[in-house]
Order: sequence, then structure tokens, then C-alpha cells
Amino acid sequence: MLARLGTAIGLLALCAISVMRVARPPAPVPASSPDVAFSAERAMRHVEQIAARPHPMGSADHDRVRDYVSDQLTTLGVKPQLQTATAIGTRYQSVGRIQNILAWLPGSSTGGKGVLLVAHYDGVGAGPAASDDAAGSAALLETVRALRARKEPLAHDIFVLFTDGEEAGLLGAAAFVREHQWAKDVAVILNFEARGTSGRSFMFETGPGNRDAVSVLRAAGDVTAGSVFTTVYRALPNDTDLSEFAILGLPALNFAFADGVERYHTSHDDVAHLNPGSLQHHGSQMLSLAQAFASGTLPRPVTGDAVFFDLPIVGLVVYPEGLSLPLAILALVLTAVAVWRVRRGVLTGAVVTVVGMALSGGAAFVAGHGFVVLQSHLPQGGAAMWSGWYAAAITVLCTAITLVCFSVAKRWSDMRGLQAGALVIWTLLAAGISIKAPGVSYLFVWSSLFVAVALAFTRIEAISLWVAAAVTLLLLPGLMYGASVIMLGVVGAGAIALGVITALVVALLLPLLTTAVGDARHLGAPWFAAASLVLAIVGAATVRNSPEHPIPTALYYVQNADSSDAWLGTPRRRLDAWSRNAVGATAPSPAWTSRVSNGLSARRVDRVPLDAPNATFIRDTLINGARRVVLRVTGPRGANSVVMRASGAPVLTASIDGRVIDTTRFRSRSPVWAMQYWAVPDSGAIVALSIPAGAKIDFEVISRTSGIPAIPGVVIPPRPAYVVPIGDGDVSVVYRKLRF
Repeated sequence: MLARLGTAIGLLALCAISVMRVARPPAPVPASSPDVAFSAERAMRHVEQIAARPHPMGSADHDRVRDYVSDQLTTLGVKPQLQTATAIGTRYQSVGRIQNILAWLPGSSTGGKGVLLVAHYDGVGAGPAASDDAAGSAALLETVRALRARKEPLAHDIFVLFTDGEEAGLLGAAAFVREHQWAKDVAVILNFEARGTSGRSFMFETGPGNRDAVSVLRAAGDVTAGSVFTTVYRALPNDTDLSEFAILGLPALNFAFADGVERYHTSHDDVAHLNPGSLQHHGSQMLSLAQAFASGTLPRPVTGDAVFFDLPIVGLVVYPEGLSLPLAILALVLTAVAVWRVRRGVLTGAVVTVVGMALSGGAAFVAGHGFVVLQSHLPQGGAAMWSGWYAAAITVLCTAITLVCFSVAKRWSDMRGLQAGALVIWTLLAAGISIKAPGVSYLFVWSSLFVAVALAFTRIEAISLWVAAAVTLLLLPGLMYGASVIMLGVVGAGAIALGVITALVVALLLPLLTTAVGDARHLGAPWFAAASLVLAIVGAATVRNSPEHPIPTALYYVQNADSSDAWLGTPRRRLDAWSRNAVGATAPSPAWTSRVSNGLSARRVDRVPLDAPNATFIRDTLINGARRVVLRVTGPRGANSVVMRASGAPVLTASIDGRVIDTTRFRSRSPVWAMQYWAVPDSGAIVALSIPAGAKIDFEVISRTSGIPAIPGVVIPPRPAYVVPIGDGDVSVVYRKLRF
């Protein structure tokens, strides 16, 4: 009985530690801490000022934040520099008049390379952007203060960059890389972001050849990092400012916290919902790494990529990617020895492991979808996909399914044979992943190695099996919590991954689980199934719409400057009960409204006098056999941006404000030429388009301004506390079409 209880407690404790390490940031350091330390309490004072109100690019509050950051740098004894330029992004069809804020902390060795610390100070229109990225900007200011408090300067320069226009398409970063003189002096880049309002600050992306940079990361101490994150992120269509800095080909580390993703880019990304511990984790790593890199060798040594992951007590484990395959081969050899020694039932174990994975993945997919549907029909609503209760229910359900599979398989094999078969699957996965994605290999290689040792060398079986359990459970439950509950949600791919990994872990650690459940029927599967049901009931009772878990919404007032058309609508993907009530009875909207939002659910309303964007002809020339049309594009006063579209003829080349648009790195291609210009100057933007000789273009200009005007006969109800604007928020849009 004691062995059963001890085994159960041990396994649960390892799982809990794994999840808590991912979920809980460190405690914030008080303002009374030494001057050379990073204090979240001190940094939060900056967040309160920066995130007082929304401050998107092109707004008056944007300039308020710009002046605040500049004034704080001056107060710290650092002379700020303002980089103003027309920036053209290389990842998205976006351009804008940016105002980057820069500062320089000279090192004792002048004239050499330096470390660049980056965060962006602009936000989205819907909310005050306390986390994304007032937290990063505040961490930069507090780090500058701590560095200035040192008695001696660091060996190398520190460059500080508050980029503008990150939310508009990474514009400030693009302008710095292409036009600022300091770009050539940068040796290492550290970027700080957020995709939620809480959680630990993950190091989730690196520059090329990351082994050296990640080795330095160990100096930061309490880090959360894994090469699985960098491997997966490189395959995703996501970007931060680091995507523009990638052109420099320098060592780089990218950090972000992501828990509370429901509040990301909403009005509830505010000071009240920002976790000071997340800010502390951001800043303590920023300060430690700034000191480590600026005290070390610059430029950094050229290395290849690394496999890396963090463990309690051990810290960050780092080794070359080239060791992944040899380790996997060693696991294969030891697995072969184990299979030879066990022999009986190995094939059965392998087959049942695959069956368990398939059934668990399918059950997790169905359950995740079912929880979302269930929650949508409950009176209190709620986002089931981000619920830890539902994630736990899926995990325990998949544990029950896998145990049932193995309880049936006991007819043809004993536990050692079944575990050996599971080990074969794990080792084959480890070998395949080591070849295709070595950064992910550690998730499978080390567990395979220790289980193989346990089965091959029975004298140390118990020790090796518990070491394997510790490695497996300290790595995987936390990773799956982060992937499913924080990043992807417990639906679709997130649910499937959760189910498959659960089945694999249960199969590999089967002897320990059987010890814990004793002689329970079907290896305790009925008890696990009952526990899953209880967890699902708790989820249904506790998950609800709330200020912490809000419903995202956005309203559009759109009008055509060339007609009497005016519409009030919302994107269909955001058609919740409040939005339906606010918009009212909808009707088919004209084709031009699709330029505003694909799938706009809208109704016709009375027209409100609004200023319109415009494009005026400047000149028309014939260059190299192509017609070059030059236009001046202007927006209404107060507009955040103007979208431009040219159709009717192919655009061969284009430039804006004299800067040629490079499309080679765009994330996606549009069938027509389109660009969104943020913060259009009062004097307008000069747009030059080359089209085939003799052709004409339809040129559409669409201005976007924050807020909805008072519309005659329309009463928009106030949003409940759990309904929030998202992204650009509520906007007024004016459309115009011209022909040139």
C-alpha cells in the first residue's frame, strides 16, 4: 500500500512541478531592492503611464507615449535620439511614418560592437497595451536605470531601441535595419514581446547558429526555454520585430509571455490584468543578459544550432544539434538490447501503443470540440479552449483510454513486454525527429535512453525508470500545458497533441502506473474515466465569460465617399450576442464593403458627415516602356491609417516617399497591389506605381479612424464587462475609388 501511495504521489508531484514551472512567473521584486537590481514594482510605474490609454500609431496618445519614454531616458541621464522615417515592411504590405526612440550606453571599450535591447512602444487601437508592449518598454527603462546605477560601465556598448509601428507591420524595426547608422555596430539582439498578460517569459525564438547565444542564456538563471519552441516557431507564419532584424544575420534571443491570451490585443490588456511577475521575469532576463553579453566577447563566436531545455535544479541544458542523432542511435542500440532480453510481447506493446495514440488523439479532438459546443450552450458562456480544467479532463480521459488498451493487451504479454514495445515506438520517434527536427529530439531521446537502460540492465531498473519518469514528466506535461492551454487551446491541433503525448507517456511509464493503481480493474481505467467526467463538470461549472476571459468584438461604421451608402457592421467571425444587438437586423452589403473586412455582417444606416481620404494626380511619365503614375495620397485628420489598392492593371514596381517596395520577403501575395499606410503625414504620401504602357488603374483609398460617430437613429448599447473591443477596436471607415 505504501509503495502504491508513494508511486502515485511521486508521479503527481512531477506533473505538478512541470506545469507550475511553466505557469508561474517569479515574484516581483519590490522598489526597495538595490539600485543595480531589476524591480518590477519600479517598472510598473512606467507601465501605468504608457498604458494609461490606447496609443496606436497615428494617434495623439502615441505621441504622448513617445514623449514620456524620451523624457524618462533624459531623466536617467541618457540622451534620447529620435529616428523619423517612412518605413516599408518586408513581411507585410504595410508602410508608415515611424518615430523610433534610441539611446546609447557607451561601454569602456569604445568603437567596437554592442548589444541591442529592443521593445516596441506602439500598441493596438482597442486597448492600452499594458503587456504588448508597455511591459517590454517599461522593462527597457528599468534596465537602463539599473545599468546606469553600476559603479563601472560594461565593457561593450548597449544600444536601446524602442521601435514604433510593430503592430502596424514591424515598421520601426525595418527602418532601423535599413537606415540607422547603429545597425552596423550591433553584435547581439535581445527582443521582448508579449502575447498575453501573464505567465513566464519564454525564450521562444533565436537567430541563426544559436548554440553560443543560448549558452550565455544560462547566465540569466531562472529561464524557461526549449529548442522545441524555436523549431516550431520557425515553421509558423508569425512575426515579431526580430523578423526584420533577421536580415542582419546576428545572434538573437526573443522573449514573450503568453498566458491570458484571451486578453491579448483587447481593452483588457491593461494594468489591472498585467501580472507583475511576468514583467519581473522579462526584466531580470533582460538585465542579466545585457550584462553577460556586454561583458563578454563581441562579436560572438560563430556556432551551429543547439538542442536546449531547462530542468529544475539542473538549469538550462545545452548541447550541439550534431549530438542528437548519435544519442538517438545509442537509444536504438540500448532498445535493441532491451527487446532482445524481454522478447515476449514486444510486438503487442508496440501495436497497442500506436492504437492508444490513435484513439487518444481522436478522443481528445472530439472531447475538445464537444467542450466548446457545450460551453457555447451554457447560460454563462465561456471560452472552453483556454481552460485548464478541460485540458485536465482530456488528459485524464486519454490516460483511461490508453490504460484500457494495455489492460486488454495483458492477455498476450506481461508488463515488461508491453513497456518494451512502447519503448520501440518512442525510440523510433526519437530517431526520426533527430533527423528531421533535431531541436525537438530531446523530448523523446532522453526518456528512451533511461527506459532502455532500465529494461536492458535489470539491476538498476528501478533507479533508471524513476529517472526516466522524472525527465519525461518534468518536460512533457509543462510543455503540453503551454502548447495546449496557453498557445493553441484544447481544440483541434492542441487537443490532438495533448491526447497523443498523453498516450505516449502512459505507455512508457506503464510499470510505475501499474504500481500506483495496484490490482484495480482494467488498470484503474474506470477511475480515470470517472475523474475525467468530474473535471469536465468542474470546467462546465466554472468556465464563464468574465473580464478575465472576455468576448472579443469590433464594430465598423463604413461609408462610401462617392455615394450615399453607409453601413454599421461587425466581422462575421465576431458575431456574438452583444454585436448582433448592436448591429441589428443585417442585410446583404455592397461589394465595396469587402475591402473593409471579409465577411462583414452589416445593416444600412444613415450617413454621418466624415472627411474622406483622397489621391491626387501629380505626374505621368513613360520610363523603360512602362507608364509611371505618381499620386499624392492623403487621409482625414485623425485617421490612423489609409489602405491603398490598385486594380485593373498589374503593378510592375512601386515606391512610396521615394523608397522602393521590396516584396521578396512578404508573408503572402495579394492578387492586386495593396498597401496600408500608417500615420500618413498631413502633407500626404507620395505613391509611384509603374504599370504597362497604355493601361489604367482603379485606385481605392480607405481611411480608418478610431471610434464610431453618433449615428442618427442608432443606439449602440454599452459593452458588458466581459465584452471587449479587439485589434483596431471600433473604427470608422471611409471608402473612395478613383481612376488614373
